[in-house]
Amino acid sequence: MKRRSFLKLSAGTAAAAGASAFPATSSAARRSLPGIPSLADLASVRMPHTFMELFNLPIAMNDWGYAQTVKSVSAISAVGFPPYACCGIPDVPWSPGFLTTCELFVNDSFAALSDDPAQAVTYQWFPHCVVREQTVDEIRFRTTMFVPPQARAVLEKIEIRNVSSQARTVTLGFDMRAAVAKKTTTWFTNLPGEGDNLSSWDASHGRISWTAQHSQAACAQGIHPPAHEVVGGNVLRYHLTLNPGESRELHFVCALAPTAAEANSMHDRLQTDFARVESESERRFEQLIHSAYTPGNSDFSGSLPRLETNSEALWNLWQNGLRNLLTARRRSPDSAYGPALLTLSGHVLPTLSFPWDTSLSSLSLALLDPEPMRNLVEIWFQRDMHQHLATDYISGEAIGPWYAVNDMAIIRCSQDYLRITGDFQWLDKSIAGKPVLDHLLDHAAYWKKLAGQNGLADYGHISNLLEVVSTYIHEVAGMNAGNVSSMRFVAELLDRRGRSSEAAQLRTEATALARRINSVLYVQGKGWWRAGQPDGSFHEVRHCYDFLAVLDNMSEDLSDQQKREMAHFFWTQLASKKWMRALASGDPDATWNVRPDHSCLGAYTAWPPECAKGLFKIDDPARIATWLAEVAKAGNQGPIGQAHYVEQVVPPLKGGAYKASNDAPFIEDWCAISGGAFIDMVVESIFGVAPSLYNGIHATPKLAAFDPGARLEGFRYQGGVYSVSQAGVTRSS
Repeated sequence: MKRRSFLKLSAGTAAAAGASAFPATSSAARRSLPGIPSLADLASVRMPHTFMELFNLPIAMNDWGYAQTVKSVSAISAVGFPPYACCGIPDVPWSPGFLTTCELFVNDSFAALSDDPAQAVTYQWFPHCVVREQTVDEIRFRTTMFVPPQARAVLEKIEIRNVSSQARTVTLGFDMRAAVAKKTTTWFTNLPGEGDNLSSWDASHGRISWTAQHSQAACAQGIHPPAHEVVGGNVLRYHLTLNPGESRELHFVCALAPTAAEANSMHDRLQTDFARVESESERRFEQLIHSAYTPGNSDFSGSLPRLETNSEALWNLWQNGLRNLLTARRRSPDSAYGPALLTLSGHVLPTLSFPWDTSLSSLSLALLDPEPMRNLVEIWFQRDMHQHLATDYISGEAIGPWYAVNDMAIIRCSQDYLRITGDFQWLDKSIAGKPVLDHLLDHAAYWKKLAGQNGLADYGHISNLLEVVSTYIHEVAGMNAGNVSSMRFVAELLDRRGRSSEAAQLRTEATALARRINSVLYVQGKGWWRAGQPDGSFHEVRHCYDFLAVLDNMSEDLSDQQKREMAHFFWTQLASKKWMRALASGDPDATWNVRPDHSCLGAYTAWPPECAKGLFKIDDPARIATWLAEVAKAGNQGPIGQAHYVEQVVPPLKGGAYKASNDAPFIEDWCAISGGAFIDMVVESIFGVAPSLYNGIHATPKLAAFDPGARLEGFRYQGGVYSVSQAGVTRSS
């Protein structure tokens, strides 16, 4: 690469990095907030980290899978294109865990191993790639990792520049690994790996090939121009002499396929067309973002409305949701049930779709991509989701223990699908020998089979509920509140079908259940709830889930006093300036498990926007807006993570609540589909949009604290297109 080209590229990167920061508060910057963001608009800030820091490692993805960075300027791990995997966990004694490939050595030294801030690796996520930079011995390394469309391959551009004032001779080594495997049965956790791959080096093509011995899978990896030598069978070594300011560019390709011949052919083709493939990958992600806002597009079965606003806080909240929804998209040819919605993007749960997490973004999914969500609901109807927590898109099977929220979650997805699309014929579709409407009725009434001694559903043990709060078990308020709203929703459907006696019974039972939840489980004067135990005792639990779920599902059944007490509880024990705690730090169970999605260390992806939805029903919008403006800044690190820490635990990163790491005991993935809850909250709470089943669309906006002139343009509702503003809802077409 010529020096002029390298400097031009570096300048472009700096511009992209600047564009990715949150817009300034000047009027000029406010005017630039785009209704359809660019790749640079959605990018993270530049994030410098040394080797021993705990942080969440960015991923790159396409519709078929993803790859994850490691603590290195060049290395890659967890290459997952289910059912194919590379650099997963090899099945050998004393397995080292996830393997890494393309790890860098500089002058016979492991480049990543440094606590010197001057040698820290800087990470920056973009929707289409991850850019990393590091300076070692006055040699500047800059890598761009990306996953091209419709390919089981990971590519990385490696730029090497002498930033000293003297000529430098440097020896570089790139350690290559694979453990390639194919697994067609349920994946559940992590990526598989075979520890006894057969490997071969082809000097003429500059690649190493690995072939699995126990499944039909192969991987070809190489760097071009080809290495000067291979050491130990897996380290590609280069000897470079660079003048001051001189640059070189290397291209890494990792290709997965059923056979070595196919993997080798893909590797060679991608190396030959590297620049074109890189440009194509960038254009594809630009197209995907534009499709998300374009009715009748070929990428999604729906589209989002465009947010037009001068408020950077409101804009940031919306983009947080968009980033997470884009990473949940899967269109793998190996999916057992077609287009899928992936719950977590990272290597912990690489193939699973959870009703719970999906339902937390069900409104935005009903707008953007309703058909995959409807398909998932139909899959869940056919699996016994009273025994399992998720379905696996590779095997098509349900897996894991049962999640108590499943009934409410499946109904919520169905409710949002119906009220946005108006596809009421779906209710008559026969699934597993039963109409959809009757499936919904079964889920709404299932709680009665679990009734405990207080007339509330007993949801069992910790594995069925929050997993990390040992006292949140058996008769809990949040899950029971979901039954209240589920029965009322299904009653509305039954009334429309002339089944008025069944509808009346459901409404009566819903009101009675809400009354029991209040009388049995609310802790008077405190603002939080307690969990009823089989022996007649109770555990008071200061967790946010009861707060947000009760307000979401039965706020009309609460007294004004309860609402005041609940708001006080949230602001004094859960909220932080930048984020929130899922569990109050003074809760008796606070030390049981520190996994930050449900503990006092931080909170799960969707809990801040879900709590905000509840607060907008009971508290001052201006106070909520002030808090949300700070919460929104967590998106400066890319998609909202499975959890972020409160600032008292880990200081914010460039103004945003710090994304929790994947390291034990925290084990939080890069992002979650439930981040779409930020869009749901903007639509339902800030714009106050109420898309009803049968009575049209209305809005009571609360925009004053954000931007009174903000608008949602192109809001799809039951065959019509609408505009939403402070004045309410007007039909566009």
